[in-house]
Amino acid sequence: MNKNILILNMTRMGDLIQSTPAIAGLRNQYPGACITLMVTSAFEEFSKKIPHIDKRVVFDIRQFEDRKNLNGFLWIELYRYLESLLNDLKANEYDLLINLSHSKLSALMISYLGIKNMRGFGCNGNGERITLDPWMQYFGTEPFNRMFNPFNLVEIFTRSAGVSPEDNPIRLVANSVDSESVREITSKYNIKEGDFVIGIQAGSSLEGRRWSPEAFAELADGLIESLGAKIILFGVNSEKLLAEKIISCAQHKDSVIDLTGKTNIDQLATLVKRCSYLVSNDTGTMHIAAAVGTTIIGLFFAHAHPFETAPYSSGHLIFQARIPCAPCSYGVECNNVVCVRKVLPEHLLSMIQNHLVEGDWRITDSMSGLEEVNIFNTYLGEDRRLRLRPLIKYSLTLNDIFREIYTDHWLYFLGRVKVNESTHCDIGDLLLREYDCSNTSKLSMQIEEILCILRSLGKLASKGICNSDEIIQICSGDMSTKINMVKVLADKIEKLDEKIGQIGFVHPELKSITDMFTKRKENIQDNDPVQLAKDTKKCYQSLLEEGISLGGSLISVLKTLKSANADVFQAAVSSINVEVPGR
Repeated sequence: MNKNILILNMTRMGDLIQSTPAIAGLRNQYPGACITLMVTSAFEEFSKKIPHIDKRVVFDIRQFEDRKNLNGFLWIELYRYLESLLNDLKANEYDLLINLSHSKLSALMISYLGIKNMRGFGCNGNGERITLDPWMQYFGTEPFNRMFNPFNLVEIFTRSAGVSPEDNPIRLVANSVDSESVREITSKYNIKEGDFVIGIQAGSSLEGRRWSPEAFAELADGLIESLGAKIILFGVNSEKLLAEKIISCAQHKDSVIDLTGKTNIDQLATLVKRCSYLVSNDTGTMHIAAAVGTTIIGLFFAHAHPFETAPYSSGHLIFQARIPCAPCSYGVECNNVVCVRKVLPEHLLSMIQNHLVEGDWRITDSMSGLEEVNIFNTYLGEDRRLRLRPLIKYSLTLNDIFREIYTDHWLYFLGRVKVNESTHCDIGDLLLREYDCSNTSKLSMQIEEILCILRSLGKLASKGICNSDEIIQICSGDMSTKINMVKVLADKIEKLDEKIGQIGFVHPELKSITDMFTKRKENIQDNDPVQLAKDTKKCYQSLLEEGISLGGSLISVLKTLKSANADVFQAAVSSINVEVPGR
């Protein structure tokens, strides 16, 4: 029984909010446990709005920023601070530790604490970062396979904690102490009870993710003119110049209220809840809106990707550029962020106007210039997962097929929560509903090629299993005369792994499973050669099983899609049944 639980989440405000379903699930699973949350000093105040937390620990590394003149003594002070903090944590004797921070520093801290029952990111005896939990292993590979990832960060966090995301909505502690100061703000800026208020969060952590001030100003003018809206600009003090730029570009300045840098966390949450809509880049404020029930129009540019970080609740609208380079890969610095110019103010204005009348999101007849725009709305699917529905029925692509197939694939192989288990979603029917499937003859040829590659991948995995078995047999006896034989087999395994990795790079649709294979092997910790070979064999077995499963899913989808073009598919499906690895 886990009576004392420590959770580390030391990244961003949005990540903290997105971890609330995981924390709620842990509270339901361990109702009598003491749950401690560790955050950085930047989010000490905000952490008080995270429900189900009994104690908070603040990691205050910022206290050393203004002490650079100490030179060498700074490192001594820093070491003493870390040692004291970690010793205090160690004395609490936690039963369970969940690390949702993927930094090397947090992994090192985990290693020092030595808590046996651990989920998330950790550190081995050599100081190397490891991820023992399957869902966190997936999280470590996802940034390199973003176009094929179907899971919101909320779902990854929650499943890695061993609880069900479907039964634990995103939530913040209701504000009760700052109502008087909020009344002062609404009174000062003449925000009345019956006013139609729309919030705008124009800033974001990275400038490249921001819609332009001119675009926000044009949208604000349209909302004021057509709907009589009052506009509130939210943001931190460092975004003050951005707000001033928006107001300078707006024609109806008197109806734009600048609250950047003027609200604390409780005031922000209360005022966001007061808004009928929040128009926002991918920010922490957007996730606050999701938690308090405000309808969101989310703008996802540059690195931001809605399949990863869309607001985790139903009924929201998402815009993203539909261009080959969107979203950017992490670490890429774009010198021409064209994606922000694909989404136009009239797109948002038309959608909001229609939503007010009809109560749901749909593309209006007056909207144009959508050839390079993705528009999604968030909804709860028949499998009880939060999904993104494309409102424009674009031609189905191989990426779309694999992203949907990987949903059931990873839920099966990484572990679906057994309590209140999600129901099944028919992938083929979903694709037919949400995409234009008239190009299925082309897709069938692409899938046939992938099935052949999966067969090759299965052969490599089978060789790896045989080589591992040989090592186990050799190492189980007298090894004095057989060391060279083990070295030869180890070299063969190394070459197999290189070929497996190459398949992933050449065929990105399969890189998710080849990367997971690599990640599993990286986390093998045993030094005993027999156990090492057994763990290696398990990695190859998993790869083999995943390849067979993926092939079967592809053929199943093809059989459903053939209804869109039966003549073309009749020959294609009958000829590729034999291509499934292992059959």
